[in-house]
Amino acid sequence: MRTAFFILLLSTTCAWAGEIAFHEQPLQEARATIQLPEGWTSVLESEEGVFVYHLQKGGKPGEPDPLAITLSVTTKVPERTTQSPSEYATALIDMSQDEGLNSPIQKGEIDKLPSLRAEYDFESDAGKMRAVNIAIPNDKTGTLYFFAWQAPLNEPAEGEALRDKIVTSMKFDPAF
Repeated sequence: MRTAFFILLLSTTCAWAGEIAFHEQPLQEARATIQLPEGWTSVLESEEGVFVYHLQKGGKPGEPDPLAITLSVTTKVPERTTQSPSEYATALIDMSQDEGLNSPIQKGEIDKLPSLRAEYDFESDAGKMRAVNIAIPNDKTGTLYFFAWQAPLNEPAEGEALRDKIVTSMKFDPAF
């Protein structure tokens, strides 16, 4: 009886605390994996060595998902742009900073690769919005990973934290 009560109490506490279960999602074409919350999907579009993954929770068709993330994976960046992935990442992040009121570019690391993060605010039909772009270049292989999303400026902190957890869970094949 005490064990059953403990299990019930534990499961209620986890649900109350807003625990979200994640699953590992392979991104086969990009030779990577990412952790997605249960109920989320990955939809792929690809063309000539550019893979675009739309990561989102299941919703009604045609309705925007405010938590959705887009991941673009571009291979052979030097051949496409005559720039290294790091140079191209910097150029993309700099261009995104021209879009609106922005914050300083943040440098970091995700799965042992360098990252650049830019955020800017803009007005839309839906009100004040924030865009977030994260570029992760792999100069050794010529590949650039680029995460992007937009969210209402007054979004609860939980949405931002959830997307950050998804992005930082990315595991790359260092040879891709």
